Amino acid sequence: MKKIAARDFGRLKILDSIRGIASLIVLFHHIFKLNKEIFHIYLSDWIFNIFDFVSNLNLEAVLLFFIISGFSIGLSTFKRPLNNKAALNGYLYRRFKRILPIYWIAIIISLIFGFLMHLENLPDFSIKNLIGNLLFLQTSKIISESWIIPYGLNGPLWSLSFEMFFYLFFPFVYLFNLKYLNKKNIYFKYSTLVLLVVLGIFINKKIFFIPYFLFLSGFVTWVLGYLSAKYYTTWKKNNLFFLLNLIVGLVILIFSTYIPSNNVIIIAKGMLMNGVFYFTMILLDKVKLTRCKNILNYLFYKIGEGSYAIYALHYPILIYFQTKEVPLRYQLLFFPFFIIACYQLEKKSITWKMKFLEIDYLKPITSINKSLR
Repeated sequence: MKKIAARDFGRLKILDSIRGIASLIVLFHHIFKLNKEIFHIYLSDWIFNIFDFVSNLNLEAVLLFFIISGFSIGLSTFKRPLNNKAALNGYLYRRFKRILPIYWIAIIISLIFGFLMHLENLPDFSIKNLIGNLLFLQTSKIISESWIIPYGLNGPLWSLSFEMFFYLFFPFVYLFNLKYLNKKNIYFKYSTLVLLVVLGIFINKKIFFIPYFLFLSGFVTWVLGYLSAKYYTTWKKNNLFFLLNLIVGLVILIFSTYIPSNNVIIIAKGMLMNGVFYFTMILLDKVKLTRCKNILNYLFYKIGEGSYAIYALHYPILIYFQTKEVPLRYQLLFFPFFIIACYQLEKKSITWKMKFLEIDYLKPITSINKSLR
């Protein structure tokens, strides 16, 4: 392979295809979980076990979303470096424009189905919980210390608070790195981040729960996705770094029964998956697998373009089906049309102007930005 400083690239369809696969896994997980007894009755044991295995990849699918998100931001900031205030404002505008319309629609749909199911008196639908979700403070309902839980029984919304945290926290990390850590090697910077995350986990576990420390633990997975984009944009390899992440993640998972923290195990999964993702990316770059990628794109690219809407909108509908005892066969007939509608909605939402988002977000970091000029 010829080494050059950078390469020209357009939209990577395979990333959307991977998003499509991940969204289908999450959708299938919830259909399967809510109808598990019916699947068990009508499926043979070995097919049921396969379905159960795929369903249990739900968390890995969400981590894959984080990896692809970080990787995509790596591609974006390569084309549009965050080296001035206008670029930073543009970055935030694009991120908000991407995440907010579907997110707001998800909250509205959750509220509508809550009324249809006469569940609006649950804490999930409270004004406090609504405000917390609008401020992206929600964490998974299984975390007993949570300040805010996903609105309207829409469990998947937990990960969108992580995603918003990544988007908002990243410019500070980017600028801090340019100003203070630019000459430090990747191992020092990554170790510093991991130590900060471990400190956050300790504080959450032993002292006082703060959602931002939990979000920070997901940032490890996201930032590894961002770092893996360095190879694709500038041919910069970090083989040993990602190999070590892969090995450390694997070792932690092997001995996970001895680790009391769920967050550490999730971070380990992210390290392992990022290692696999990084080396797969290099392999795909070296080996002629155009036909394979074309097949994946043919099957999943359009789904990937609607993957965010699929992820954010499906769960209240499934809960409604359960309360109304809608037969599984009708649910399965409904969701192909739902996927098409999500594709159309997401394509449409990207074109919405949303001029009110074109404001100056960056007064808190203006001083850092000026020092880089």
